[in-house]
Amino acid sequence: MRTIYARVLCFTSILVTASAGIAGASSQSYNLPDHGVLTLLVPDGWASQFKQPPNRLPPTIVLKPRSGMPFEVLVTAGWPTGPDNKVPDDAAMRSEVVAAAKSAASQSVEGVLPVQEIKGVDGSGFYFAATDRATNPREYKYLTQGVIRVGRILLAFTVLTNDGQEQAVRSALKMLRSAAHSPM
Repeated sequence: MRTIYARVLCFTSILVTASAGIAGASSQSYNLPDHGVLTLLVPDGWASQFKQPPNRLPPTIVLKPRSGMPFEVLVTAGWPTGPDNKVPDDAAMRSEVVAAAKSAASQSVEGVLPVQEIKGVDGSGFYFAATDRATNPREYKYLTQGVIRVGRILLAFTVLTNDGQEQAVRSALKMLRSAAHSPM
């Protein structure tokens, strides 16, 4: 998964860039530099760390379990830049996710990685799931990766898990569906 994981940085390049109740979750807000506040309903038992790179680049939220088997959820918030200041439409987002899926397919057990739609309370997006063909003991076996539009921002996400952690993937997708953005 190391090569697939490294592609997360490349995948977030597309980021030229109302909470629904979830039982067993708490609302956590993250200030985005000059771009308002992102609110996630983080499942109970998960810890989050907000990582802000220098120069006001898009931040990444890293979520992990407080205890038990390790997994990681990475959520990078991005916003439109440039003269048109437009958020990518569904076709552009789907195209980027399809390209990421094709890139990851050669290292996957599945060989072909279908892209699925994800609909949230404040937008929609796309994702795929892959099983690493040659997992090392210190790496994750499963990858779920995609992008979802939340208001005027995009969230590029990666969920890294191992056997028996399907619930972590379901909880991460539920958290992303409930994400809300409040502009400045």
